[in-house]
Amino acid sequence: MSLGFSDLPEETRVRLSQEGERELWHRINEFGGIKTFSKAFNYSPTKMYNWKNKGSYVPIELVRKVMGNNASEQVTAYKGKGRSKPVENPVFPLPENNELLTRIDCSVNLSKGTPIYQANDRGQIERFQELLNLYGDVPHKVYNRGSVHELRYSKHMHKILQKMDYTEHLAAQIDEKGTIKENSIEIGQKKLNPSEFEGQLHHTEKRLKLALLKDDKETVRKIMVEQAEKVEKTFGK
Repeated sequence: MSLGFSDLPEETRVRLSQEGERELWHRINEFGGIKTFSKAFNYSPTKMYNWKNKGSYVPIELVRKVMGNNASEQVTAYKGKGRSKPVENPVFPLPENNELLTRIDCSVNLSKGTPIYQANDRGQIERFQELLNLYGDVPHKVYNRGSVHELRYSKHMHKILQKMDYTEHLAAQIDEKGTIKENSIEIGQKKLNPSEFEGQLHHTEKRLKLALLKDDKETVRKIMVEQAEKVEKTFGK
């Protein structure tokens, strides 16, 4: 199930297109102007003048109240409270993605409220970035902590993603928590036959082990080329 504009948390603030801003303040003027509107709906008139004159992010509840729940076409960015960085070029409705939500459940921990995705393979980080970008230009930072890679994204985006239901994604579970053995793929107490698994892995070592077990020469060759290209890029050879 996807999430619509009407499902975003109340603390969300949005930036509107020029057309959207004109429509928002035009409707408020038709209501009787900022003073009348702010009194009727218990907004600070000072804040409303600032939102209008400075082209600021405005509370989503104001936009929904004035323009309805179908105003997402006019939203060019959204963010949470404070100085959090916005999601630019947002996608509405927000798609439910089983793979991303499974990876979050397996490998994201909160540090003072900030979600941190941790992985021991760069391929997992790159895949997590790809999945985040299904929602627009989602701000995030990647850190290398020795053998562990970290990707941090906004508390607000995490809160939105946590509102979604999902079905566990098998390949993501294997990437995050599984083990590739000689004759089986193991996740907790579950054992799978490698020859029967058709999913796509992104953990480089697990992907290579699986390809070798399945005698998938093309995938092995592709992984070797990818790793050679990464080394060349790193050392500039």
